[in-house]
Amino acid sequence: MTAPTPPADGRRPGALRRLLPAIAGHPRAFRGTLVANLLGQLTALAAAVLGAALVGRAVAGAPTPVGLVTGALGALVAVVTLATWWEMYVSHDLAYRILADLRTRVYDAITRIAPGGTGGRRSGDLATVALSDIETLEWLFAHIIAQVLTATVVLAVGTALAAWIDPWLPAVVLPAAALVTAVPWLLRRHADRHGGQVRAATAELTADIVDTVHGLRELTVFGAMQQRRAQLAARTRRLGRAQRRNAARAGLETALIDALVAAAGVGAVLVVLDGVRAGRLDVASGPVALVLAGAVLGPASQVALLLKEAGTLRAAADRIDALLQAPSPVSVPVRPVPAPTGGDVVFEDVHFGYLADRPVLRGVSFSVRPGETVALVGASGVGKSTCAHLLLRYHDPTAGRITVGGVDLRDLTDADLRRTVTVVPQDVHLFPGSIADNIRLGRPHATDDEVRAIADAAQLTPFLDALPAGLDTPAGERGAALSGGQRARVAVARALLTGAPVLVLDEAAANLDAATEADLAAALETTGDDRATLVIAHRLATIMRADRVIILDGGRIVADDTPEQLRRRGALAAAARGDEATAGG
Repeated sequence: MTAPTPPADGRRPGALRRLLPAIAGHPRAFRGTLVANLLGQLTALAAAVLGAALVGRAVAGAPTPVGLVTGALGALVAVVTLATWWEMYVSHDLAYRILADLRTRVYDAITRIAPGGTGGRRSGDLATVALSDIETLEWLFAHIIAQVLTATVVLAVGTALAAWIDPWLPAVVLPAAALVTAVPWLLRRHADRHGGQVRAATAELTADIVDTVHGLRELTVFGAMQQRRAQLAARTRRLGRAQRRNAARAGLETALIDALVAAAGVGAVLVVLDGVRAGRLDVASGPVALVLAGAVLGPASQVALLLKEAGTLRAAADRIDALLQAPSPVSVPVRPVPAPTGGDVVFEDVHFGYLADRPVLRGVSFSVRPGETVALVGASGVGKSTCAHLLLRYHDPTAGRITVGGVDLRDLTDADLRRTVTVVPQDVHLFPGSIADNIRLGRPHATDDEVRAIADAAQLTPFLDALPAGLDTPAGERGAALSGGQRARVAVARALLTGAPVLVLDEAAANLDAATEADLAAALETTGDDRATLVIAHRLATIMRADRVIILDGGRIVADDTPEQLRRRGALAAAARGDEATAGG
C-alpha cells in the first residue's frame, strides 16, 4: 500500500473530497440540516416577498387586508426563528459527530503506522492534526455543505419567480450571481497558498510549544529559556504574517463580492424602473421584483462568502488526509495464525535498512530459547536497537524472517503480537494517573493482588512502602513524580504483567543503581523460566548476567558465546570501543 504522492506545492488533490463521505455515517442529522436550512431560507424568502407586496400595494394605494397580512408575516417570522434555531442545532450536532468520527480515524491511523511510521513526525504536529486541523473542518460540515445545497434551491426558486414577474430581471442578476460565485474560484490559488501557510505555521508553533513544555526542566537548567522564548516569538510572528495575508485575501474576496452584489442591485433597480415605465410591471409589483432579485443575489453571495475560507479548509484536509492515507510500515496478515504461547525466538538471515541504499542489518541469524537471556552488544549504530524494533515489528525485514515458536511475526495480528512480545524501553513514558494505573497498562483487568505481586517482583515495594498512598500514588505527567530508576521499575512491572513469552530489555537498567539492577535481574530470573529475554545493554554487569552474548559489528554477527568466554578473549571491550559507554567498562 502506498499513499498518494502530493505535488510539489504540498497539495493532495481530492483530499477534501475524500473526507466528505464522512457525512454518510449520519444521514438523519444531514437530512435534518438540509430540511431546517431549506425551511428557514424559503420561509424567509416568503416573508420578504409578502412584506414587499404589502409595501407595493400601499404605495400603489391598492386595498390590503393589513391585519391578515401582518398575522401571516408574524407566523412566517416565527417559523424562520424556529427553523434557524433548529438548523443551528442539527448542523452543529452533525458537524461535531463527524469530527468525533474523524478523530477516531486519525487515532486509528496513528495506531496503524506507529511507531515505525511516525519517526519523521513531531508529536506536536500529530496533535495539531488530531485537534486543530479537525476542528477547522467544523466550518465545512456545519456551515458550508448543507447551506450551499439549499442556497442553490433558493436561487433556482428566486430566479423562476423573478422571470415570472419580469423576464428581464434574471438577465441582469443571473450573470452577476455567476460572477459572485466565481470569485472564490478565481482566487483559489491564493486561498490555497495562504491557507496552507496558516496551517503549516500553526502546526510548527504548536509543535514547538509542546516541545517547550516537555523540555522546561532542561531549558531552565541550561539557561535557554530566553533563547526558546525568542524562537517561539519568531514562530508567532510567522503565524501572524500568514494570518494577515490570508485575512487580506479574504477581505479582497468580500469586497469584490459586495461590489458585484451592489452593482447587480443597482442594475435590478434600473430594470424595475424601466419595467414600470414600459408597463411590464405595475407599481405594486416593483418591491416584489427587487426582493426576488435579492433572492437570486443573496444565495450566490452567501455561497461565495462561505467559500472564502476554502483554502484553509483544503489545507487542513490535506494534512488530515496525509495522515489517514499514510502507509503502514508493516503489512496486515491476510491469514493470521494463532499467537504462540512460547518457543524460540529465531532471526533467519535478516536484512534491513531504514533507507534502501543504507543497510543496517546484513544477514543476521540467531535464536533465543525459552528461559534464556541473550544480550546484544556492540558500538552505537551497529543494529542492536534495530533488532529489537524488528522483533517488536515496528518494521519488517527487507529479507529473511523472524519467528517466535515457529510462527512468522508477519502472520500475527497486532494484538497477538503485543501479547507475544513486550518491551521495557530506556525512555519510559508514564501517563498521568496512579502507579497502579500505569502498571495495569500491561493488563487492564489485572486484580489488585496481581498488580501488587508484579510490583514486588519489579523491586517497587521498598519504594512504595515509603509512600502514604502506595500503588495509588500519582505518577505525575510523564512520570515527573518519580525518579528515573522508579520509572524504569514501573515499566518492568508493566511488561511482566502482560505475561508475554518474549521480553525485550532495551537499556532498561541504564537508570538503575547497581544494587537495584542486581535485585531486578534476580527477579527476572525467578519469574522467567519460560520467557525468552533479549537484552540490549552497555553495562558490563548487565551483559555478564546473560546466558549468551551476541556481538554485532557492521550489521553482522561477529561473535556468539557466553559472556565469560568473550570477556576472556577481550571481545566485549573491543565490541563497544568508540562508544560513549563501553561494554568492557
